[in-house]
Amino acid sequence: MKSRSVAVWHRVATVATVVAASSAASLAGQSAVDRPTGALDGKIIYLHAGHGWTANNLGSGSWTTQRGETFEIVEDLLNQDMHTMQAESLWNAGATIVPLRPLDHQPLEVVLDNDDPGVSFSGGWNDSVSPIYFGDLGDLPYRFAATSPTETAVASYVPSFAEAGFYPVYAWTRAGSDRVEQLYRVRHAGGATEVTVDHTKVGNGLVYLGTYRFEVGVGHGVEISNRSDQPGVVIADMIRFGNGIGDIDRGGGVSGQLREDEAGLYWIEAHRGVGIPDSEYRVSSSDGTATVSAPPRWAEQMNREASGSLSDRVFLSHHSNAANTVARGVISLYNGNNNPASETPNQFLLAFLTADEINQDLPLLDADFEHPWFQRSTITLDRTDFEFGEITNTVINNEFDATIVERGFHDNQLDAELLRDPVVAEAIARSTTQGLVRFFNQIDGGQTPVAFAPVRVEGVRVTVDAVGIATVAWDMPASGLALGDPASTYRVQVSSNGLGFDAGFETTQTFATLSTPSDGSPVFVRVVATNAGGWSPPSAVVAAARGTTPVLIVDGYDRLDRFTNVRQPYFSGETDRSRVRNQNPRNGAVRAAVALHVFDSNVRIETADNDAVIAGDVVLDDYDAVFWTLGQESFGSTFEAAEQTLVDSYVQTGGNPVVSGSDIAFDLNVLNTGFLFLLNTLGALYVADDAQTDVAFGEPGTPFDGLPVGFERGLAVETYSVDSPDVIEPLGVSSSLIKYVARVAGSAAVLNPGTGGVGNTVLLAIPFETIETASTRAAVMAGLLDAVGLEVTLACPADTNGDGALTPADFNAWVLAFNTQAAACDQNGDTLCTPSDFNAWVLNFNTGCP
Repeated sequence: MKSRSVAVWHRVATVATVVAASSAASLAGQSAVDRPTGALDGKIIYLHAGHGWTANNLGSGSWTTQRGETFEIVEDLLNQDMHTMQAESLWNAGATIVPLRPLDHQPLEVVLDNDDPGVSFSGGWNDSVSPIYFGDLGDLPYRFAATSPTETAVASYVPSFAEAGFYPVYAWTRAGSDRVEQLYRVRHAGGATEVTVDHTKVGNGLVYLGTYRFEVGVGHGVEISNRSDQPGVVIADMIRFGNGIGDIDRGGGVSGQLREDEAGLYWIEAHRGVGIPDSEYRVSSSDGTATVSAPPRWAEQMNREASGSLSDRVFLSHHSNAANTVARGVISLYNGNNNPASETPNQFLLAFLTADEINQDLPLLDADFEHPWFQRSTITLDRTDFEFGEITNTVINNEFDATIVERGFHDNQLDAELLRDPVVAEAIARSTTQGLVRFFNQIDGGQTPVAFAPVRVEGVRVTVDAVGIATVAWDMPASGLALGDPASTYRVQVSSNGLGFDAGFETTQTFATLSTPSDGSPVFVRVVATNAGGWSPPSAVVAAARGTTPVLIVDGYDRLDRFTNVRQPYFSGETDRSRVRNQNPRNGAVRAAVALHVFDSNVRIETADNDAVIAGDVVLDDYDAVFWTLGQESFGSTFEAAEQTLVDSYVQTGGNPVVSGSDIAFDLNVLNTGFLFLLNTLGALYVADDAQTDVAFGEPGTPFDGLPVGFERGLAVETYSVDSPDVIEPLGVSSSLIKYVARVAGSAAVLNPGTGGVGNTVLLAIPFETIETASTRAAVMAGLLDAVGLEVTLACPADTNGDGALTPADFNAWVLAFNTQAAACDQNGDTLCTPSDFNAWVLNFNTGCP
């Protein structure tokens, strides 16, 4: 191993403060793009998830779920996860979504009413005297502005976020005959996205504007514009960011639960506004009874039937079923058996088409599932003993059709395990969307095209040439029954931090080129497939940077199943939650690339998924080192036989792989998928499946000497939680680099030295991306590169103009980088560009360069 000597130049920063334009101002120059469009453009979906925490308001006021736990499912909670996946699928098909329970997972919230601090107005706005608005009695109701073909009036809602993160965004706007397709411009970490909502058809409650990445202190938020070709007015009332914690007291205190997990009744009540009577969402004094019909009542209240028609809106609710522990499969519900007036006009057709699409599609995907999907012969149900209150036409009044999708039986173990699988949930959401497309096509006279959005792009990889041009390539996504239609175009989306992505540029090819930053900092790319049906979910993220020392990041973590679910406390135990962003966000290359650049600004970073390596699309021998990230990959998928052969060959020819993942040794040893590869190539012995800790320390005499290495093991926010990090030990000439502080003693990292300073390998049993703090990740990456013998050149982040010297001109360059949100702004290594980077720049300037 090489030792590293560092010459420190001490400088004194001559500037104590920085005055810079807000990020909102700098973003104003960026191009904006509309949200996804597709087959459901112009369609309004009133979306609900059944049940939720409910108060016994006529008794003690205590809170409980409406359904208990069976096979680690609490229907009230898993319904909300399905609700979120369904919303994403509908959003990507172009639908306008009205959520009757909160979407996504964000415990923080900021609610900005039109007269709150953080809201400002430019142009010709007028005060309303409307009796219906969001807020408190006596508040300024809202403000309005006449439309204009060019933008002449803007209302800006800029919240003060406590933490950076992904936030669902909602708008409360009164509907009316003089409204238009109102333009909302969301300014976020990737730029700006324009969303239009037709408030002639829907309002007086929350409408979803999408989920976005927001940073702290850089002016991100929402603008309401008066730009429209339609005559009328736009309304500026309330914008909500995030979901928050329940705050309604029914006599026994607040629930203490996330709003996401409470029954829709409370979400509705919290946003009912002034001038709307309680009878618009409840008629029963019992919360347990009122929560059944509150969602359709509120949807009917929000729906302005005077504009448009029945054929451009629908009510959809997700539940799971229970019967006799034997019944399985999907059933959609309709009414009318007892009371014909309770059936909406096309309710049976809606129930049949949604259930039939799921029933026909999912058996075709059995190879991707833990158990075969059960295909039912009877897929619709109209009860003989009562009508379903959640979808009754007696409160909907022929304004839209409605159904409940009972997507499986949670009291059957096989169905329950499938329902807990996010891959199954994604397939159900996709098929439900396709069923809705077919439904609208039949009832609107064929105006809705029978077109289905593509599935996710796989096989993304990127290489960088000698002048810094990156070539991104990918595989054409699969298509056909149970999937989607073929892609017609692709959007290549770019990010400077790997979290917030721009709108992207379009291509019809399966490759694209772009320039990388001249200072060697990484750029991040993902790909979205598009067609007439809509947009696919985004691909995995790849990283690229120009430089002379070639390092390949191999992303081998594509696992997503119920075993990676978030475990949430539930009374004295735990229950499963399916939150993909906290299970596998498909961005393992991001933190690796950032750490590589921090400690070697001359690294040429390229990325490929492991399938591209197997296919020969990239050749390991082209790289001085390979960083192979496997997250929590397991069950025979950490290193397939072909991958083991390629890595063995790479090591024998002097290559230096660093391998990171929590289940690699378990997979290779316990599951017997590569015992000799673990012993001979990685030089490690498997000791235990779970270190039962989230802390490790560097071994004395190693590049990690005394370094505390903490990692995520719990409810992770920015990444995923490590369920069971392997405990390993060195074998033969191998040595331990990092030791756990654990009840189960052993190593977290092992070095297997090669010959003549090359052919070294390191196995890190902690997924690198879950290591807490950017500085620790940078230090660990430096140690890993040092351990395998890679020459490291410490970067000089304070040299923001890239001239090789530290001078006052670098301060001006940093201000420019801040105002344009350029990569050089990030001085603390957290991949973000925020005001805290100024203090980090001063520290870096004073510390100097190596």
